[in-house]
Amino acid sequence: MTPLRGAALALLATAAVAVGWVLSLLAERQGWATPIMSWVSLLTLMVLAVGMVSAGLWVYRTRTRKARRAISPLAAVRVLVLAQSAAYVGATWLGWHAGVLLQLVSGGGFGSANSWTSLLQVGGGVVLVVVGFVVQALCKIPPTDGDGADRQAGKKRPEQGGAPGVQGAR
Repeated sequence: MTPLRGAALALLATAAVAVGWVLSLLAERQGWATPIMSWVSLLTLMVLAVGMVSAGLWVYRTRTRKARRAISPLAAVRVLVLAQSAAYVGATWLGWHAGVLLQLVSGGGFGSANSWTSLLQVGGGVVLVVVGFVVQALCKIPPTDGDGADRQAGKKRPEQGGAPGVQGAR
């Protein structure tokens, strides 16, 4: 699985800033409400972030200690995919609300309820991105010994003569 890339997340956030700014500007010109999410949405995302961290810790504890019951590899991958998805959602979330905040501040200064809400949403997006990276690190599987890694990859080590995983004479 490909690890998260900060550059891709930054590019996504930058694109979301541009889209959020333009659509917020259009909404203002049309007399529509500012396109920001409510605090309930932010609260929901933060509850999900706490759940992701706890799932990441579960994977981490399972792989670093002798657990009575091993974690399913599929469950560990699901936690990792959820964490990476959260990072992408967080980058989009923070970018969108940063664009809206940019438009609000440039139009009337900082201090309105919408600007504070937008600023909180930007912070929530940052939290999601950080949680994505942290949980990804918690789910990282350390390299195994040479025999196990080579056997899984189907490669022979220099001291192996026969089939992968079978010790051969030189």
